[in-house]
Amino acid sequence: IDVVFYGNGQQLEYDFEIAPGADPAKIRLRFDGADAVRLNERGQIVLSLGTGELVQLAPMVYQRRASGEIAGVESAYRIDDSGAIRLKLGGYNPDDQLLIDPVIAYNTYLAGSATDAARAIGHDSHGFIYLAGYTDSTDFVQAGDSYNISNSGNRDIWVMKLNLSAPPDQVVVYSTYLGGAADDDVKAMAVDSAGVVYLTGSTNSANFPVTAGALQSTVSANNHAYVTMLDPSQSGAAALVYSSYLAGGNFEEGDGIAVAGGKIYVTGFTTSDDFPLANPYQGGRVAGYDAFVVAIDPTQSGSASLVAGTYLGGSGQDLGRAIAVDSAGKVYVAGVTFSSDFAVTGNAYQGSYHGAGDAFLAELDLSTPNLIYSTYLGGSLTDEVKKIVIDPSGRAALTGYTLSPDFPVSQSALQPVFGGVSDAFLTILDLSLPSANALVYSTYYGGSDAEVAYDLRGDNAGKYYLGGYTLSRDLPVSANALNGSSAAGGVDGFVAVIDPSGPPFNVTYSSYVTGPGSQIVYGVDVDSSGVIYVTGMATGNIFPAGDSFHSTNPGNPDSFFFAIQR
Repeated sequence: IDVVFYGNGQQLEYDFEIAPGADPAKIRLRFDGADAVRLNERGQIVLSLGTGELVQLAPMVYQRRASGEIAGVESAYRIDDSGAIRLKLGGYNPDDQLLIDPVIAYNTYLAGSATDAARAIGHDSHGFIYLAGYTDSTDFVQAGDSYNISNSGNRDIWVMKLNLSAPPDQVVVYSTYLGGAADDDVKAMAVDSAGVVYLTGSTNSANFPVTAGALQSTVSANNHAYVTMLDPSQSGAAALVYSSYLAGGNFEEGDGIAVAGGKIYVTGFTTSDDFPLANPYQGGRVAGYDAFVVAIDPTQSGSASLVAGTYLGGSGQDLGRAIAVDSAGKVYVAGVTFSSDFAVTGNAYQGSYHGAGDAFLAELDLSTPNLIYSTYLGGSLTDEVKKIVIDPSGRAALTGYTLSPDFPVSQSALQPVFGGVSDAFLTILDLSLPSANALVYSTYYGGSDAEVAYDLRGDNAGKYYLGGYTLSRDLPVSANALNGSSAAGGVDGFVAVIDPSGPPFNVTYSSYVTGPGSQIVYGVDVDSSGVIYVTGMATGNIFPAGDSFHSTNPGNPDSFFFAIQR
């Protein structure tokens, strides 16, 4: 029996690794200095101290088969007559290694009988977790007084609210379908402090749910963007506070959404010459796909709800992928452009197009309207931003992927050299600095095969949390990784925590999200206590069955959610 200790400079963690044939009954835990030790109703160890209580998670015990499949082992702590904490285990194969990991705070699958995927995650000020995705299932999870209890078409959107402090069968407190008779998908979600959910994506449905005060209630027969405001605290139809198409006569997709000051901000891309505009910075589409940026006031009706709407693009393809709003109401849009004449400002970090598709970052004042700042960001091959975060000091943090071996990196980069095929990246730009100094931090993150980062969050300590997928077998992982290697050698998810102030070549936390099939992390979030929330799609079991709402993956591509307490 080995106990593996590791830390991140702030806390000490441990796992038990029990070799085949070893007896886990020999493990005993004692906590010196505690006034009292007890187990709470969730099987967690509670240490009473003079200044409060410390809680250690219930054990997560599993065995990993040679195939990569994870087999969970029923487990619990118990306190013996001497006051020591011991393990109580169910049946397991003594010929396989047994792993005891108290880091996973919660995990569950969220599935129906067909394909399901979680696309986005967020949390409110009360600690509730919100997920959104798409489903082909007619029997997807239902809970609470849903807006819609049935799938309206081939593929519908779903929205879910979780209470992780509830008993396992009550964790899902709200779940609803959202969609029309054709295919509907969600690409991005924002959640405000009160738990109201804001969605954008694409719909092929001519009867997508819209509200009486919608900007647009009817569309042509094409794929269009939408914006939806949903309040899970309301009952039934009342939950749909605002919903509208965002459409012209051709094609649209919404890819990024933010909420600030009571307004909803959306970016995406369009091929329509008649996309809805209001006080535009750029009043017409130039060519191909142009990015769009809109601001919606959901308290207004009809055309009055469109506060601002503009194209953003050049003579090539331009796709808005992510949007954020700072404390002053300035709007930041990022994505990818194939235009050599994309609008850039004189103080741009990178003023010229490097070819094959560059990432871009633009700062707009929609009230003026004015392009405050705009820059390319990239190397000689394709580079694309998938997510943007504005930190408290106003700096822009970007993530996505790059195919460029010459993508700009900083001297303090975690990984200054391109890994291969495509790498994720984390780049921080300070737009208030001269162009030569604007690149505050930039690093590759990846192994020798392909990586893409889909989501990004920042915490109050200046660390950044990335989630995405990898094909690399040599992804940089930390000693305390949930999974230090790929289980099956296919598509795996990843979660990484990068501290730009930390030393090079030393990732704060990094782990595969892996199992016998394919896994993709689409969403990552972090709360004020440092718990990391992860969601996405998997085709096999990626964690052991345990104290979960759904403890096993039915076998189709299905949504997953888990929480890591490092």
